[in-house]
Amino acid sequence: MLIILFSILMGAVIGSFLNVVIFRLPKILNGEKISLSFPASFCPACHHPIRWRHNIPVISWLLLKGKCLDCRSAISPRYPLIEILMAALFGWVTSQHGLTADTAAVLFALCLLVPLAVIDADTMLLPNRLMYPLLAGGLTVALAGIGRVSWQEAAIAAALGFVAPWSISKLFYLFNKREGMGRGDMKLFAAIGAWVGYSQLWDVMIASCILATVCALLILKVKRGQSFPFGPYPIIVTVIIFLFN
Repeated sequence: MLIILFSILMGAVIGSFLNVVIFRLPKILNGEKISLSFPASFCPACHHPIRWRHNIPVISWLLLKGKCLDCRSAISPRYPLIEILMAALFGWVTSQHGLTADTAAVLFALCLLVPLAVIDADTMLLPNRLMYPLLAGGLTVALAGIGRVSWQEAAIAAALGFVAPWSISKLFYLFNKREGMGRGDMKLFAAIGAWVGYSQLWDVMIASCILATVCALLILKVKRGQSFPFGPYPIIVTVIIFLFN
């Protein structure tokens, strides 16, 4: 029980760091002179440095009632939600698999998948700085023999994960004169394939396309020809696979 509690606390702390990644990485890619560690955390509205006691995951947001202490601007509830999500994911995976290499591998993947999903939803970007470690991690875990598939299957699935949507996108372009899928989504499928293998990769592709279509039509109300972020949907399906398989 103590191990699970510790894992939950670690998840919340890592979730706090992932909030930094989600906020700053797109800015770094756009050329802003910041890094993940400098300057210190600040309010996006008034840019006043955040005091250390206001950096406690979830608790600080609640104590501040979701507002900056200095300018009283609203602090997005997404910050504590990400921290709660990571705490829940860490706790669940640890409770299911214990302190094992498989647990460490899955948690590593989740720490990359969650910020990828949120960044894509915000900016329609899937940064290579997160994508390549996800792909390399899947292949390395498989090669080390602690993954869910063999290294041969991981390599084949990674290749198929890129080639299959690339081919479909090219066919789509022939008929519609525009790309049907971004390269970032193709890389994402390649990375996911390295983790789950080719049999479950097809499940991810099919389920994510259905989920994306339903959300686009019913929730986002995307118009014909309008682009929308696709990455969160295969990531949601992949996270479900990690949690329940």
